[in-house]
Amino acid sequence: MAPSSPRGCLRVAGVVLEKRINSEQSILDFLENASFSLELPRKNSQELYELMVAHELKLPHGLSLQYAQVFSNNRSFQEFFRSFEQQVSRNKLWLSKEVRFHLELMQAYFAWINASTLMVQRIPLPDGIHLTDDETEKLTDTIFFIQGISLDNEIKGLIAHLEVLMVDSIYHLKLDRVKRSLMRNGFMNRDTKKIITVLIEKTLLGTQSKQLIALIAATVYSIKGVDPDQMNLDRLAERPPE
Repeated sequence: MAPSSPRGCLRVAGVVLEKRINSEQSILDFLENASFSLELPRKNSQELYELMVAHELKLPHGLSLQYAQVFSNNRSFQEFFRSFEQQVSRNKLWLSKEVRFHLELMQAYFAWINASTLMVQRIPLPDGIHLTDDETEKLTDTIFFIQGISLDNEIKGLIAHLEVLMVDSIYHLKLDRVKRSLMRNGFMNRDTKKIITVLIEKTLLGTQSKQLIALIAATVYSIKGVDPDQMNLDRLAERPPE
């Protein structure tokens, strides 16, 4: 039977549909497990709550500091981030272009969160003063923790929208191929530029990035006993972390 015949097309569509359902379910199961919520006990939350309020970071659950378990510390997030990249890479062949774009947006979102911890090393300090390895490790864990709390609703919203797109891609199956990748010949294509614009202008992650930098700087200076008024942080907030 020729592939272009109606029966051949139906057979191909059936295979694609089955592969798509399995791939999408695998990704959703992974994300739902990773986004399992924890809550910091009230007796331990007051200091962190006041720090976030002082720097005008979003607290979606008020005094209840809830977060996905993958934001518990740096190691947990790195394991999640690496596994998520593998999930997308392993299953992307069978996904619709709308689902793939949203997953690419989520990958960029989590990559920005991951890169934001580099700010710990970029906070200017007087000559001869630096964070110890132990101080850097503890502060990095705290930054992931704070972002997990502040971005909790937004991350859950990204996952919920992904599920909507996946369901739509099953009920409205299209067999057209994705013709663009995020990078082509070393240059950003328009999908990449769109993702960057969305992250900077339309996500809480982007719109409160300056507040996060200020919080990181204040914490570093507090740890090292440095007067923040003597330091210049303007250039750190000019662009998202790489």
